[in-house]
Amino acid sequence: MQRSAEQRHSTKRRASPQRHPRAKPFGFTARQRPFIIVLLANWAFSLAFFLGMKLIWHWQPEAWGIADRLALVIKDSVFALLPGVIGICIVAAQRLDPSMWVGRVAKPNSALDINTRFILNTFEQFIAYFIANAGLAMYCPLEEARSLPLLTALFVMGRILFWIGYHKNPYLRAFGFGITFYPTVAAFVWLLLMMLFDIRIPL
Repeated sequence: MQRSAEQRHSTKRRASPQRHPRAKPFGFTARQRPFIIVLLANWAFSLAFFLGMKLIWHWQPEAWGIADRLALVIKDSVFALLPGVIGICIVAAQRLDPSMWVGRVAKPNSALDINTRFILNTFEQFIAYFIANAGLAMYCPLEEARSLPLLTALFVMGRILFWIGYHKNPYLRAFGFGITFYPTVAAFVWLLLMMLFDIRIPL
């Protein structure tokens, strides 16, 4: 009798077509899927912006010697670091507000705490961006020099959206992070292909 009851229970379980609520289609949960969409949007937007601007903006420097390349990298870096410098100025003022502190530590998730983390992340991202931009300046020809300011524009847009998203919306934060970081990754891939395999993809 007990065995018959177990068989009926087993048959009922096998016949149920419903998916377990914690099952992960393609390995992603329902919470993760919006961030995957944001990730794909990062690549799509960055590529569309880069290619679209190259079609309508035909700037190139008058000369492209070592000094000209270095000057462009430095100019781009000034613009790229503006969000971080502005963040430092804001944090310096917020540190004077006693309500932002718990003892000697910034209150968790306060504006001071969030802005401090934004500054740290921005300078971390800037190091990778600067090296990638300097590498591109070394290898790209004169007619492709406008790629450097375009990557800088993506970096700055990404930092601004990341900063706003840190305060307002996690999806906007993820999108801002993506258009900051993934173009830099693409630049590193381009440089590695060029340096290791002498494969040059037009920029």
